[in-house]
Amino acid sequence: MGFQDRDYNRNEPYDDYGYTRSRHRSNSNMSITVYLIIINVGLWLLNGLVFPETDTLTKILAIVPETLNIPQYWWKFLTYGFAHAPNSFWHIAGNMLGLIMFGYGMMLGLGPGGVGLFRGENIENQLGRTEYLAFYLLTIIFSGIIYAVFNPETACLGASGGVTGVVILYALFYPTKTLLFWGILPLPMWVIGLIIVFTDARGASGVGEGGIAYVAHLAGAGFALLYYLLFAQYHRKITGGFTGWGKKFRKLFQPKPKLHLYKGNDSTNNQEIKSDKDDEFEKQLDEILGRYGKVGEAGLTKEEREFLQRASKRYRDKK
Repeated sequence: MGFQDRDYNRNEPYDDYGYTRSRHRSNSNMSITVYLIIINVGLWLLNGLVFPETDTLTKILAIVPETLNIPQYWWKFLTYGFAHAPNSFWHIAGNMLGLIMFGYGMMLGLGPGGVGLFRGENIENQLGRTEYLAFYLLTIIFSGIIYAVFNPETACLGASGGVTGVVILYALFYPTKTLLFWGILPLPMWVIGLIIVFTDARGASGVGEGGIAYVAHLAGAGFALLYYLLFAQYHRKITGGFTGWGKKFRKLFQPKPKLHLYKGNDSTNNQEIKSDKDDEFEKQLDEILGRYGKVGEAGLTKEEREFLQRASKRYRDKK
């Protein structure tokens, strides 16, 4: 079966790889960023509707003074990232906008039809759904712990530590990509990243608007840098080990394959082995083409793009 026979190639123009994008969207593959936004906004609305006077839900989720010294409260180092200021729409709006832009890749831009919203490169597609979620949650936890170390007597809430990590990681992956800073000034991402870090460092030193967790922002930026240097640069994944163990665990419950006695010469056996490899190749190709149909070439990792190039050459050679 060639590229042209696959479901991804219906009624769309072909690109350099010889296949096309699909307009199909599967509910099971909804963006992790969309899920995160739904959870954050849902909890914020729930607190406002059910606890308009006491803000009970927000207080349950947020880091409280001395959380670092109370082990039974350590779960708050994760949940605080899903709580936002009850009376501030801009607090949650700003954080969710950061996720939409850099986690999901939806930005305002100029296209063939004029000014509009366009989805381009983003961290979720760059890392993959599982790895992206792990990175985001670990960034929140790390930012919360660092904040509590430097500010043990104060409370903390909000996703800004995790969002800052996503933004800085975006700047590390796409340093030369030009965006409109504050919607006005065109700047490359590496400059925008430096401005963000400088602003947070200035605020953490005591110069700046009060009531903002600058230390958590800096911790998120620092975690993103460490992740890029230790994992992303070498195509490693935080979830790599967990994925491997997960596969081993599932194999324990899978029925064992039946043994087959091969009759005939070695060429017959070699053909069957080759067939197994072809099936594995086709399966991997289907998965990558499925992702391409959803996120486009810009959303694929370097390894996936290289695989598609090899696959394209392989089909051309067969013809």
